[in-house]
Amino acid sequence: MKLAVVCCLLLPAGLRAQQLKPETAQAFDCYVQAAEARMDARKPLPVEESKIRTIEANGPNPHKLAGVQLYDWIGAVFIPGTTVDKLVRMLQDYDHRAQYFTETISASRLLCVTGTERFQYSMRMKDPAILDVDSEVTWTRVDPRRWRCRSISTKVTEVGKDHGYLRRLNSYWQFSETAKGVQVEAETITLSDEFGSMTRLLGSALMGINPEKSLRHSLGSMRQSVLKPGLDISKPPSGLPACGERIPAAQCATSTGSR
Repeated sequence: MKLAVVCCLLLPAGLRAQQLKPETAQAFDCYVQAAEARMDARKPLPVEESKIRTIEANGPNPHKLAGVQLYDWIGAVFIPGTTVDKLVRMLQDYDHRAQYFTETISASRLLCVTGTERFQYSMRMKDPAILDVDSEVTWTRVDPRRWRCRSISTKVTEVGKDHGYLRRLNSYWQFSETAKGVQVEAETITLSDEFGSMTRLLGSALMGINPEKSLRHSLGSMRQSVLKPGLDISKPPSGLPACGERIPAAQCATSTGSR
């Protein structure tokens, strides 16, 4: 089953807050293009009910690009006792993400919306540092019981000193409803400056510069929030502008560097 181009696109490097070197930006685009092709052919990741499972998506992390480190993780969780429509409504409530993902997000704001499938929003992240991240999100309804979502950062700015903890954030989501609940699977591709092994180890425990941990937090918060008794999901806001032209997907101009 093909992965629709959607929750979690790429701007030209010159439009981003932290510009990458041209060769690094190109290598990242090549990696993303190859990764999206792998997603099209990948089978769902089996996971036990209410458990969270993570695996490396494309061999050992990190993947070294010119002066940066790329992490590619897959995570899955099964959420019993909910429906895919309720979960999607919650995830599309972009103005209130901080109440759903309390461990990683402190504030969020929906910027524009086109139809029911394209959104742009801004969020302030607590993890891996205080980061302002703008993203474009595209949703696709595959059938009455399945959704897919693609979210790609368009701007990443670290508040205060720039440590380079996060340069890019791509996330790809699949939601499938069964008689018992909803299977959620995500793949996150993150890019950060290159850190030594000791800094990375300390960061995992102290500063949170750990993409796998962030993915686990997101899956766990999603499960906890949608199952919260009396959950009140706000209606979509009105009067917002339509989003601009769709951001083009990553394109690899060379035959190398796709890993």
